This record gives sequence, structure tokens and C-alpha cells, in this order.
Amino acid sequence: MTMPINITTKQLNNQKIIYIRFRGSYSEFRKNSRKLFNELFDFAVRNNLVVEETNKVLTIYDDNPFITDDANLRTSVAMTISNHTKVIESGNVCISSISGNFGVGHFELSAKEYEDAWKYMYQEWLFKGRAQARDAVPFEMYMTEPPKNRKDKSLTDIYIPIS
Repeated sequence: MTMPINITTKQLNNQKIIYIRFRGSYSEFRKNSRKLFNELFDFAVRNNLVVEETNKVLTIYDDNPFITDDANLRTSVAMTISNHTKVIESGNVCISSISGNFGVGHFELSAKEYEDAWKYMYQEWLFKGRAQARDAVPFEMYMTEPPKNRKDKSLTDIYIPIS
């Protein structure tokens, strides 16, 4: 099983994000994710939302794959933006915010290790630990660019909503 570097807790208070939502299986999402991220980045650049060393990029998992049919799974690509920035939604890009308490697993992952990292966070850390799950969406936050091949690794934080 893929083990985290460490696990911390973090409180987010209305962290503003821009996002684009995809509907379909995770394999279809992976096939389309580069295009979705490019569309999101283009919007951020056009609207002067990019602040070097400040924005973080996320993948948000809006549905539980054990409950929702593959064709209806909602997955969002997102980017944090300054809470003081005024943005007008346009095209596929929407605005929202993330709040609450999270358990954060800090991982160094290759492309093939993401699923095991998620299993660790839920099966080992959450369900065998003392944290209580909260009804909110979990997400990945990329601290470095996600791996482009099976050999490279990147730093990724997995956020699990907790009470």
C-alpha cells in the first residue's frame, strides 16, 4: 500500500476556486483532463487570476464511485484563486469555495499510485482512526505538476473532509 509522507489536519475557510466539471467515468475523465485543465488555465490567464507561487491546482471528486454509476460521476478540475478577486463565470468555468476541516495526506506519487494513496487515506487513516467523515467533497491538491508518465513522481496532497 502507498504510504503518505505524513498526515496533517487543515481548516479551509471559504477558499475561492474556479472549476470546470466533467461528467463520466474516471477513465474518460483522465482522457479529457489535460484539455479541461488547459481551458481552466486559459480562463485564469485571460482574467489575470494567476499569482505565481500562490494558486494551487486541484481535482475534486464530487461523487462516490461505489454509489454513482460511472456515466454519471462528476469530477472537477479546479484552481484556487484569491478570495478578494472578482470573477465572472464564463463558458464552462464556474466559481465556488471550499470550507471546513480536512485530513490531509501528503504523498509523493507516481501515476499508478494514486488509487492506492486514496485507499490508504480512507481504509487505513479515516476508517481505522479517530476522525469522523464529513459530508463534503474530497480532492487532490497538486503541490508539484502531476506525473506525465509512469516513472515520474510528484507531490500531491489528498484532502479528506472530516468533522
